[in-house]
Amino acid sequence: MGAVSSWLLSIAGVIILSVLAEFVLPDGQINRYIKVIFSFVTLLVIILPLPNLFGKEFDLSKFFGSESENLQENYLYQLNLDKLTALQKDITDDISKSGLKNVEVSINANILEEDLKILSIYVDLCEIEYADNFENKNIQTAKTVIREILDDYSILSGVEVQFNE
Repeated sequence: MGAVSSWLLSIAGVIILSVLAEFVLPDGQINRYIKVIFSFVTLLVIILPLPNLFGKEFDLSKFFGSESENLQENYLYQLNLDKLTALQKDITDDISKSGLKNVEVSINANILEEDLKILSIYVDLCEIEYADNFENKNIQTAKTVIREILDDYSILSGVEVQFNE
């Protein structure tokens, strides 16, 4: 009988708090919102013990905890995506400065981990154009120059580089 009496006391306590809040708060929009909030809390206090009566486990943290995890994953995803985009732009700019134009660089990474881990780099040389200041205008020299540029980035050490000619 103790569980039922504590449940009824909880319901009475929430109702008394809602009535007191209604008297204290001025009439207007805020009072309507407070009534809605207390109605929701009262409903939760009434409903939450019911699954235990039927032998079912019911945990609200499963519903509210997943939202914070999703927010953290979204933040991590966006942060790592921004890092990858900036890195890709820097590499493309360095390649352009070396005298190679229209070189597409794609970076394959696992951006959902806290530590950004770059898995591979894909360099598309299908539409490559050589600037006048580029010395030896062949594909092997271009690959060598691109590998040297990629070696300057410490985050890319040991990363596989694939070329498409």
